[in-house]
Formats: sequence, structure tokens, C-alpha cells
Amino acid sequence: NNMNGTKMGAPIVKDLVLVGGGHTHVEVIRSFGMKPVAGVRLTLITRDVHTPYSGMLPGFVSGFYAYDECHIDLARLTSWAKARLIHAEATGIDTKARRGEV
Repeated sequence: NNMNGTKMGAPIVKDLVLVGGGHTHVEVIRSFGMKPVAGVRLTLITRDVHTPYSGMLPGFVSGFYAYDECHIDLARLTSWAKARLIHAEATGIDTKARRGEV
């Protein structure tokens, strides 16, 4: 695989852009990293590079877990999955041009 998440030599025919680093997108990135799809380039646009794992937040608030124990490092995850990370806030989506705006 090359750095943009496609098999070597496979042309990019689809861009899959995820806005926000919530649980569902974390799972999509993890699945993509385990089984990349030829011709698909995966990009995550997120303003936060650490996302909380909500099931552990009560333990964090009560002091049982440290910050790093209950947050997912999206930079590390996207790097592992060979996905692109754009660390910015999405400000809009231009559906006609098929582009996200940051």
C-alpha cells in the first residue's frame, strides 16, 4: 500500500471523506486499515486529533482513567490505516463540486 491508502499502482477512483472523529468514523478507519479497498482514498477531516471513548468518560471524570487511556489518537489511527488526516474544522460541503470546505 502507498501513503494514500490505495494498493500500489491502483488508481484512485473514489474518495471517501469522513467529517468528524466520532465512534462510527473510528470504526470505519479501523476496518479500512485492516482491509483496504483498492482505488479508494480515505480522508478524515476533524478539528480534534484525540476523540474520547464515551464508555470510559465516567471513569475519566471520577479519576479512574487518565486522559490517554480513554481517548483515541486519530493521527496514529489514520497513519496506521494509511488514510489522510486533515486537522481542521469542516466549514461546509459543496455538493455540486463534491468537495468539503475547511
